[in-house]
Amino acid sequence: MAGNRRVFEEAMQAAANAAWDQKWAASIAEYKRALAEFPRDASALTGLGSACSGAGKLKDALTAYQKAVEVAPDDPVLLERIGQMREQLKQGKEAAKAYLASAELYLNQQHAADLALERWKDATRACPDSTQAHAKLLQYYQEQGQIREAVDECMVLVHIYQERGDIDYATKLSQHALKLAPHNTGVLRALDTLRYAEEEASQSRTEAGRGAAEPLAAIGEGIDWGFGPGAETLEERGSPVAITRQKALTDLAESFFEEEAALPSVPSRLSKAEADALIGRALDLQTRGNVDQAIDAYERVVTAGVEQPAVHFNLGLLYQDKLRFDAAISQFERSLTYPDYVLGSHFALGECHRAKGRVDEALEHFIEVLKIVDLATVQRDQADDLIQLYEQLADGYVAKGEREQALEFTNSLVTFLSEQGWEDKVVKARQRLDALAEEGPTLSLAEMLATPGAEVILESVALSQEYAKRGMYYAALEESYSTFQHAPTYLPTHRQLAQVLLAMGKVEEAVAKFVAIANTYLARGNVRRAIGMYNRALKLSPMDIAGRSRLIDVLVRHGKIEEALEHYLALAESYHNLAQIDRARETYQDALRLAPRGDPNHRWKVRILHKIGDIDMQRVDWKHAAGIYEQIRKIDPGDERARLALMELYYRLGRPELGITELDDLLKTCRESGKTERIFAILQDAVGERPDDIPLRTRLAQAHLDAGNVDQALEQLDRLGDLQLNAGRHEDAKVTIRAIIALNPPNVVAYRELLDQINGSGS
Repeated sequence: MAGNRRVFEEAMQAAANAAWDQKWAASIAEYKRALAEFPRDASALTGLGSACSGAGKLKDALTAYQKAVEVAPDDPVLLERIGQMREQLKQGKEAAKAYLASAELYLNQQHAADLALERWKDATRACPDSTQAHAKLLQYYQEQGQIREAVDECMVLVHIYQERGDIDYATKLSQHALKLAPHNTGVLRALDTLRYAEEEASQSRTEAGRGAAEPLAAIGEGIDWGFGPGAETLEERGSPVAITRQKALTDLAESFFEEEAALPSVPSRLSKAEADALIGRALDLQTRGNVDQAIDAYERVVTAGVEQPAVHFNLGLLYQDKLRFDAAISQFERSLTYPDYVLGSHFALGECHRAKGRVDEALEHFIEVLKIVDLATVQRDQADDLIQLYEQLADGYVAKGEREQALEFTNSLVTFLSEQGWEDKVVKARQRLDALAEEGPTLSLAEMLATPGAEVILESVALSQEYAKRGMYYAALEESYSTFQHAPTYLPTHRQLAQVLLAMGKVEEAVAKFVAIANTYLARGNVRRAIGMYNRALKLSPMDIAGRSRLIDVLVRHGKIEEALEHYLALAESYHNLAQIDRARETYQDALRLAPRGDPNHRWKVRILHKIGDIDMQRVDWKHAAGIYEQIRKIDPGDERARLALMELYYRLGRPELGITELDDLLKTCRESGKTERIFAILQDAVGERPDDIPLRTRLAQAHLDAGNVDQALEQLDRLGDLQLNAGRHEDAKVTIRAIIALNPPNVVAYRELLDQINGSGS
């Protein structure tokens, strides 16, 4: 039996009011009263859970939330609250399960990955040994490129499995962490500890196979594998080539501990022991500095069919040492196809091509190195901007024939990336560049390196920014002006000056500076940056009609139609706000001519026509407005706003029959799409505007009849009958009265008498 909706809603409102006042007992009572009417209402159950939680009745709250989940199983918030209750009840494992389930539901929602992340963190807090929660965090951090966090989760899992005695799986996890961070000394130490523990545990099982294992021990004896107590720390690492060389040494050392089945790259004609022997000899010779013999050993490894990126990279380095650049290039190109070797291989290829005098090829590889490094420092929303910048950079040097500038840029890049601690400098530079590019296009490391004395300039800019933060604006201005002495044409420093002017409240001067910067970018052919600066200026001065018109021209010339159309609408709105209605309409007409070049999914033509129709309505130009909305109806027959506008216009133009036709078409569309409530809203609004209109009242009465709303139908039919009688439409009135009699109202006798009276009158 259905509950009483009125009682339910009154109880829900009372419960919410009591909860707001933290009157938990009253709130609980009212929610229970609501649930007595509708026991499976999710909102009432959720409210009851919240009230019980506020009252400290955690078990009751948990029960309420569990019932709510049965009704709304896809609501992640309910599972999150179940996790909270179980966590407070010290039910760690169960809480973690609830948080994990909540996270999975959040993942199914758009833009909710951050909420899933929080739930996984909640799960690890509630149950620190939850391997599933830590595994989810590991997967998330890897996908987001947050390597440090991923390694941390990996090491937590290592500890958990190690405590459980599962040394094999702990070792695999350590190896995975090593792949994420090849130079992480903590990972390497953990791996060494696990290997030792595994060897101790399996010593009794491997006695029979010791004869096969001893050659491996002999191979490794005396070789510096590049890890362990003597490993380089992050601060001691050099260029990308040096970093990748360390990675190659580590990978080859790791290969000795891998099972043969894990090395599909080793052909079946070569046994694991033979492959290890060849690689071990090559490594030994390389670390001892015997370059020629090491090359010979590595060549035997490659000829034997061993396909490992570390082998190719090391052999490439040895060829490079012997100035055999073409041979080195061949090997680096083979190691380049492996993600972990991309950075070092590109850098080494750049060095080789540069040594051969191939400036363009060298520049291409060095720019790729810088792009990889730079992309690792930015947020996802900055990545696309940077990729476009770097794609155009090398082409720009080549197209302009700027060989000298290209060489200077290359020298600056190589010097920067070869210095100790360059990775820390990259992070620091990115922070300063992002601060400098506030609300503007992303700046690249390439631009910094292409500017002489860039580090000094950025330090000066950082000082200017610090002065501005402290309110020392004139000191900030002086510092900004001083940077022009070092780099008068470096536009980001001019942007900093504009930011200081803005902080001082000199908006007009700041806008003028942003526009000047935009014009300079445009003159240099950097359209993307010019557009960014124009947008920055318009954000500060949205009513700048000349500036917006200039930006529209730039956008149209360079094919950025979507942005141009957006600015057309903003420009027309500016004219409208200035009461220049004719100019606003002309601007919309200009946009309308451009609209066919825009994205059809954005329905530009319909949007713009609506704007023009609104203006014509404001100008009381009914005829032109009707023509505009007729165009919209033709483009989109289901446009409700256009149909309603046309109905109104036809009435005003003295063509009510056309207005009724538009109304009927709109009501038909609503019925076909199941929008019953919308039908009543449309008809009630129409009758409210014209209460004495018989066709409108007839349609409202019929709608209530069709829906079975007897009381409302009687009300409308009664009013309709009066209108018909007053209009002398007695036959129509008799039909209406018969319809009322068919509904058998309490005063049906009176209606029968009225019908007899009308019939007897002979009219």
